[in-house]
Amino acid sequence: MMVIMVRTNPRRAWQVAEAKAKLSELLEDAVTAPQMIERRGTPVAVVMDIESYRAVTLAQRAASDQARMSRFLDRCAALRARGGVTLRVGRRASRPSPFEREA
Repeated sequence: MMVIMVRTNPRRAWQVAEAKAKLSELLEDAVTAPQMIERRGTPVAVVMDIESYRAVTLAQRAASDQARMSRFLDRCAALRARGGVTLRVGRRASRPSPFEREA
């Protein structure tokens, strides 16, 4: 999955101390574009607006669901290629129905 985000308001990366000191400004800038936070020059976090976060999360979930379905279909095809399988299910034991009323 590839997510492309265009920065309309380029901003240098925030250092942790600066991000703490200017949290309100950081949050305001995050509405316009994702903001990267660095510790000692190494990126450690990204702050983004909630709509972008939800879109990314939804896209990841959809990609995960597609991947799971693809694996399932691939395994089904492999079983069919080997001639299929026989599923043996034992007899079910009788048991009282929870929906029947006692007389």
